[in-house]
Amino acid sequence: MIGSLFISCSTYSSSINLDGKVENPNGDEWLAENIEFSEDSTIPKDWWNIFRDENLNIIMNEFLNNNYDLKIALLSLQASQSLSVFNKSSLLPDLSFGLGNSIKQTNNKGTQFEDMGIPTMDSIAYSGDSDSGDPDPTIYFISGFKKLEEISLTENHQLSLSSRWEVDLWGKMSLNNLSIDKDLEIQQNDFNFFKFSLISQAIKIYFNVVELNEQVSLANSSVIANQDVFNIVEERYNKGIGASLLDYRLAKSNLLISQASLERRKMTLDSYKRRLEAFIGRYPTGNVLISSSLSNYLPVIPGNLPSDIIKNRPDIISSYNKIESAELDLYHANKMKYPSFNLTSSIGTSSGELKDILNGDALVWGLGSNILLPIFQNGKLKANEDLAGSIYEKAKVEYYDILLKAFSEIENKLAVSQMLDTQVFLLIEALSEVEKTYELAKDRYNKGLIDLITVIDSQKRMFDTRSQMIIARKALIENRIDLLICLGGDFSEL
Repeated sequence: MIGSLFISCSTYSSSINLDGKVENPNGDEWLAENIEFSEDSTIPKDWWNIFRDENLNIIMNEFLNNNYDLKIALLSLQASQSLSVFNKSSLLPDLSFGLGNSIKQTNNKGTQFEDMGIPTMDSIAYSGDSDSGDPDPTIYFISGFKKLEEISLTENHQLSLSSRWEVDLWGKMSLNNLSIDKDLEIQQNDFNFFKFSLISQAIKIYFNVVELNEQVSLANSSVIANQDVFNIVEERYNKGIGASLLDYRLAKSNLLISQASLERRKMTLDSYKRRLEAFIGRYPTGNVLISSSLSNYLPVIPGNLPSDIIKNRPDIISSYNKIESAELDLYHANKMKYPSFNLTSSIGTSSGELKDILNGDALVWGLGSNILLPIFQNGKLKANEDLAGSIYEKAKVEYYDILLKAFSEIENKLAVSQMLDTQVFLLIEALSEVEKTYELAKDRYNKGLIDLITVIDSQKRMFDTRSQMIIARKALIENRIDLLICLGGDFSEL
């Protein structure tokens, strides 16, 4: 009867109902999905390999092994796993084994026992009737008194096995254990999302360094181009052929500005290199090896992704786990009004001689039970139940909020991705035109048909366009990385 009562009271089934709270895009299609998607592409677990950048692969392997933030998070998760085991209630009896001994010294001097004596016994053998067959009887008598010693020692040796069991009649401890398991799931999913975010951040930092390296190369090309212009102007000025002092000063100042810009970009590149090295757990020397240009291979998001894919995101799973944990805590708070039933038992031996500790004649044992029923708690039980209910409702609202924000992020990133593709296409066309314009301007200046300002302006437009092209390509890479974060990253199981 008790067993059936225990089973019926400890059974738990979730009653969470979240359907229809956040509407998905119609037909499982993303509203901003106007970019070209591959129909059969999948994103592997080590998704940075898609960029086909060997230096990036080396950096990421080093990052996974040496990043201190990741190590701290992993150790915290391991500590949480151990703590969850420690905090769980035991559904089985606790058993304890004990082996102990004690020795006690008594000083009788100056006490009422000082002058007392212990009677000493003696005996004599009495020879009775030998024909009866009975053994000779022995007669004991007090022969005197022995004075107590001033100091005496008493030893006691114990061997025990004890047990304590709180019977989970109402399922209180089972609910508490399930809640602890859910809390651990929350931390595991939080760790997975944190790890994925750190990986994404490392890749972004790497491509920031690559972009800055391209900008340094571009700035160096700008210095060379301005040096060429200055050389032409200086030669014509010295010969007095079609170059004024204003042209000379303008060409020289433009050269100096480009040189200063080059040094500024070098400083930024050096700073980011050291930041990348520190992030992957390496001493920041500024000598990290990177690729010379941004990758042209971008992660391709599968075109057949259902909108429910975002529910695979670790942070969204974690948010849902919080609802489950809060619901379990609510059930547990309700069960706290029911009585607790405990059983205790012990068995062992106790003897003044160590050799008798296993003697059955020294056996001692005990059994006990108690029932604890809360009667008056000054409203604490009701307040605890109200608190658990509020936390449960709050967890559901937070889940709806994070889900809606996830949809918003994805729609935004998809829209931005389309705009960036258009921007890169337009910049490619623009760069072709400004390069032709610059060459034409130089040729006309050499022929004396236009002034120097037109040449410098066309040159500036060309290098600005190249710089914008690099920035747009890096932004497109970061957009793809952000999309992977929004969608949960690994689609290899789809």
